[in-house]
This record gives sequence, structure tokens and C-alpha cells, in this order.
Amino acid sequence: MFYPGRKTVTGLYLGSHPKSCYWSLIKFFSRGKWNADAVAKRWLNFLQTHFKDWVYVYDETHAKKTGKTQFGLHFFRNYRYQKRNRNQSKFHWGHQFAALGLLCLTAGQTVLFPVWVKMLLPGHTALDSLAVLETILSQIPAGLILFDRGFNNRKVFQILLGYGHHLLCRAKSNAVFYSLPTQKEQPKRGRKKKYGKRVYIPKMCFRDRFVEGQTVSVAGAILRTKMCPQPVRLVVKRTRPKRGKPYRYFMVYTTDLELPVETILRYYRLRWELETAFRDMKQNFGFDAYQVQSHKSISRFVQLSFVAASMTQWLFVQPQSAVASIDVDDVLNALGIHWYHPKKLTRGLMQAYLRSLFFFHLFSATKAIEPFSQEIRQQSD
Repeated sequence: MFYPGRKTVTGLYLGSHPKSCYWSLIKFFSRGKWNADAVAKRWLNFLQTHFKDWVYVYDETHAKKTGKTQFGLHFFRNYRYQKRNRNQSKFHWGHQFAALGLLCLTAGQTVLFPVWVKMLLPGHTALDSLAVLETILSQIPAGLILFDRGFNNRKVFQILLGYGHHLLCRAKSNAVFYSLPTQKEQPKRGRKKKYGKRVYIPKMCFRDRFVEGQTVSVAGAILRTKMCPQPVRLVVKRTRPKRGKPYRYFMVYTTDLELPVETILRYYRLRWELETAFRDMKQNFGFDAYQVQSHKSISRFVQLSFVAASMTQWLFVQPQSAVASIDVDDVLNALGIHWYHPKKLTRGLMQAYLRSLFFFHLFSATKAIEPFSQEIRQQSD
């Protein structure tokens, strides 16, 4: 949290000014008798006891690496090269991780705590995407989980619903939805129908609603889709970029049929907080700067980076903390930043402010003069 350099194993070891040998930190990650999942679960339960309203956010990310000596490195293509950023490489080697965040909702703000992270190994039966998702879902209390549209998969949703969770996911542009079959459409013999007529999205009944300070055209209905084994509540937001241009449709669906339309749109908009958390942890908390090689060591290292980011954010949220009442302007003035004006505190600014307080307390003039002043008084007496 307070080390200013790169958060590698060597940097963290030298920054703590240890009295032991260098290999003690390596052994802590590789041979230490502690469980990273137990740490994440304990921290998750701690946050859920302090916040009443919360939802889960689940996503996957990559950590780019250049060498091939570490365990679990695999190839993935850089699709952004085809659209933009042509100066980047087309091909990357790296590790893939699945992460769970806890989005806590309060009266004044919404805070996302990065809680759980696990390393993925594509093609491995026990460490692939579905197995890691099931491992995390089986150890957390039931709740609503937000997904990106890349998780539109019936296998994923079957695992999630089997553990009593609800999902909220964005639908792809080519997603197909069906109305619930009426009593007249049911056959007299044989198995009953699950799917009625196909729903044509532009023909849905759109109405103007006031959502988060603006008026939007929204339509909603309880439908069925073959991506999910249960009926879902579909919410479609219609926008037109210019007059004379065709409409664009933003579709989100959830298995929690009691959620209001405004809450569904608000929850999915807040899902982006996990993407910014990935960016902050890679830039400031050493998420992708590990130098260990084994699967256990990498998983433990990235899990502790999640804990460090969450604890940094927790200090600015709890009312008993000395920095809880600090706003953005105070932090920018203390750090001497005049070119950057964010709307709220980022994790990078939180870490920089805490680091400045730590070094000020460590190297303050009063702390350094106090022992010498006591010696002078004793000699004079």
C-alpha cells in the first residue's frame, strides 16, 4: 500500500527493510500454510456485515507477460489492434484471472471493493472458467451478480441459479427473446411449450421514464430466452444518435423479476466500476507485476493485491477513520496536483495520499527533533 515503486516481489521485499533473508517472502507465497480463498471469504463477510445493500460484480481480465517460463502462460489475441491502437502488438502471452467485486450501495455514494480473484487455466478441467466460477459461487452468500455480455452462456447461468443466485446481464445485439406461451397456445397432448412467439424488439411498447436525472425511452417485459433456463425480465433502452438515423437498442435482462426498471439500468451502469478497479490495481497495487512462477504463488500474490486495494478504499469509507471526511479537492491540494480534476477519489489518489501521510509522519521534523530535545533537557538538568 505504501511502497512507491513497482510492486514486484523484489521491490516489496526491499521496501519493507526486512531483517530476514530474501527467500522468506518467496516461501511465504509458495510454501506458507495459509489459504487465499479463506482470506477473500473472510474479507467478503466483513464487508457484508458493514453494508446492508450490496450486489456482486463478476468479470475476467488478463495480465500481460513477455516470458514463457512462468506457469500457466497462454496465448491470446489482441482484438483492439483490428479496430484501433494499431501501434500495439497483435499477439500477447499472459495469465487470465476471474475476479469478484462487491458493489456496496449507500445513501451518498457507491463503492466497489475488489474482493476475490482466481487464476484461470483454459483447457484445464479443474481451473477453467466454469470450474473457477463454481468454486467462487459455492462459497459466497446468495445475491444478485452482474455480468458483462460475454457471459451469455446457458452453462454459466445454470451453475449460478443452482446455488440460489440471481443474475443481471447485458444481452448481445443478436439475442433472441420469446414471449411466455398463453393457455391457448399450449398443445392438448405432449409436453407443454416453454417458448411462445418471438419478440421483435422495435415493436415493444416504449415509454419515457426518468432515470438518473434524464428522460429515456424504455420498454420492459417478462420473457424467455434460450440462454437462461428461467424466465427473465428484459429491459430495453432505445436511443437515437441523430434525427433520421435508426434507433439503437441497449438490452439488459435479469432473473430477479421484482427489480424495478430504473434499478436494473442503474445496476448495470455501475458494473463498469470493476473495470476501473482492474486498471487501478494494475497501475498502483502490483496486480500484474508479480515475479513468482507457480500457480499457488501467483494466486496468492494477486489475492493480496486485491486485499490491499480494498483496505485502502475501506479507510476512506468508514466513519471512524481520520481520512473519511477528505474530499477530492483536499487530496489534490495535498499532493500538489493541478492538472487532474476527477469527480471522485480514485484508488490511485487514495494510495498516493495515504503514502504522503505515511512518509510525512515518518520523516517529520518534529519527530526527528523530539529525541534530541529530550537529551538536551536531561544534560541541562
